[in-house]
Amino acid sequence: MNILMVSALDVWSLADGRGAPSLYRTLKAYGERGHRVHYLAPEVGANHFGPLDLPAAEPPTPQIPNVTFTRFPVPSVSRWHLPWPRLALKIDQKMRFATAFPVVAARRAEEVLRSESIDLLYAYEVHGTLAARILQRHWKLPTVCRFQGTVMHPTLDNPLARARRYEEVLALRTPADLYIMTNDGTRGDEVLARLNPRSQGRVRFWRNGLDMDSLKPATPRQAAAAREALGIAGDRFLLMTACVLLPWKHVDRAVRALALVRRELPEAQLVVLGDGEERDRLEDLARELGVADGVRFEGAVPQADVLRYLWAADVFLSLNDLSNVGNPLLESMACGKPIVTIDNGATGDLIRDDDTGILLPSGEPQRVAGAVLRLVRDRALRRRLAKGARAYATANFWTWEQRLDAELEEVERLVAVS
Repeated sequence: MNILMVSALDVWSLADGRGAPSLYRTLKAYGERGHRVHYLAPEVGANHFGPLDLPAAEPPTPQIPNVTFTRFPVPSVSRWHLPWPRLALKIDQKMRFATAFPVVAARRAEEVLRSESIDLLYAYEVHGTLAARILQRHWKLPTVCRFQGTVMHPTLDNPLARARRYEEVLALRTPADLYIMTNDGTRGDEVLARLNPRSQGRVRFWRNGLDMDSLKPATPRQAAAAREALGIAGDRFLLMTACVLLPWKHVDRAVRALALVRRELPEAQLVVLGDGEERDRLEDLARELGVADGVRFEGAVPQADVLRYLWAADVFLSLNDLSNVGNPLLESMACGKPIVTIDNGATGDLIRDDDTGILLPSGEPQRVAGAVLRLVRDRALRRRLAKGARAYATANFWTWEQRLDAELEEVERLVAVS
């Protein structure tokens, strides 16, 4: 197949080899299967964190067999080095990707379509789908729309909240031959059914894959070696969380909970993997609460190094709004970690309270701290939850190879019959 993929995302959400691996894994799978992929994206993606100074902000181009990358500029006031207020930058971000990017990307895509024989249009995430929506006016191609979950479920019965996210609504209503929605607990299958009834029968609602060969519980020797490599004392009770540092991820709940835990267990520590717009605020919060010496902000960590932190940790915390069924939680389950999380979205489908983790009704720091201290005091409970999490993972999660083989079979079948 000759595939035109349009997306507003950098391949890696934080830096080269750091952040969510979904897009990289997808491109790699198509390329290794022998399909040619033309990947169109902006010079700086919608998932980029940091200043827009080019070329420093432009991510390095991954070397993936049979995948070519074309990047292009998108107008933005933030390229002008002026002291823009935070609100102005947020409006600029919205307009840049919801309005300007689809138009510019569609024009670039038309250049490819005129020079290449394309078999499939693959729109990756919301803004890529908006570009595909424009292309569909003049080009009739088999189309796949791929979404990495959705934030729309809470707005389904709130017209005003839905109107504020008009670009997501338009993208989810875009006609396509196949919709691939990540089952990340945000109930994307229900959202598509409500917003786009014509998608019925064309939706594949799949979890992401995992590297199940390496994601295994640590032996005592491996756990000790991981701590030594990270400079963490063996007697420290170590909490871990991992995510892009955005407001709805609520890493502040983990920092506040640590402050409460340390009243009883002063040697407790929290390690935070990930980067994002909230980092400065979180570091300030740790200082205000007097726990700056107990919180390690590790920034963007290469995927290959995440396992070391999982092996070192005693408990994994996931305290997001919307849902907690992201890859960090899945990876923690596969590694047999005791988990403390919140019952929102479809989190309760995986984390059964006192079986595969501790499932809290809400994320108040007092509740989180109470759950952590319960685990501190009860080693048998930690072992039981770790065993339950690992058993669920081995029975229910699939590898990246399995996940992408399923997708490739669907897409190849679609193109064959078109």
